Amino acid sequence: MSPETRNTITRWFKVVSTVAILGCTAASCGPGRVVGTGPHCAFADPETTTSLGICNLAAEYYVAKQQWPLSKEQLEEQNQRMLAQAGELPPEEAKELSEFLGRFTFLDMKRQGENLVLHYRFSIDKKTVDQTVTLRPKPTADEILEAATAD
Repeated sequence: MSPETRNTITRWFKVVSTVAILGCTAASCGPGRVVGTGPHCAFADPETTTSLGICNLAAEYYVAKQQWPLSKEQLEEQNQRMLAQAGELPPEEAKELSEFLGRFTFLDMKRQGENLVLHYRFSIDKKTVDQTVTLRPKPTADEILEAATAD
């Protein structure tokens, strides 16, 4: 595995690049995105990081396999691969990341041409987040996340 690929995987667990933050934050912001609360945006809140995480997981799957994930099981396999490649993590962080997909009460992935339409739902702090994001094929996960906001 190249050092660049290892850095991308490690970033998923530790630090999100500026492009990824801006990409998924923009994708997760706007009226009607958070049920019952109106518009909502933030960089480090659990809603944004959960949205970023699922977008990034699908993007990393695409980069690794050159095809979109179409099931929760495929995302779980990718999550486990990334955990294994991340090296030593504090036990709390490893546990939280291994249970990441359990946060989602709804997860639907459909191909639309070359793109992936990712619809997901999860609840945090008594709020339900319901989003649909279109991911487009690109060479890196960061580019996929950035293109998700190009609409």
